[in-house]
Amino acid sequence: MILELIMSMYALAKKSGIRPNTISQWVSDGGADVKSITLDTLDRICAALDCQPGELLKYVKDTNQ
Repeated sequence: MILELIMSMYALAKKSGIRPNTISQWVSDGGADVKSITLDTLDRICAALDCQPGELLKYVKDTNQ
């Protein structure tokens, strides 16, 4: 995963101002349980990693509908 390749979760939390527990939730199981993310949070992560949202996000079709 890109987060693990670039910096530790702790370093990302410190640089982005996002709680380490929140980042850990996204990283574990590929973020499968994460249902939403705010644009502000996405902006903070992209700024900290110097990347674009498409490098972090993957569309997964909801099979329950």
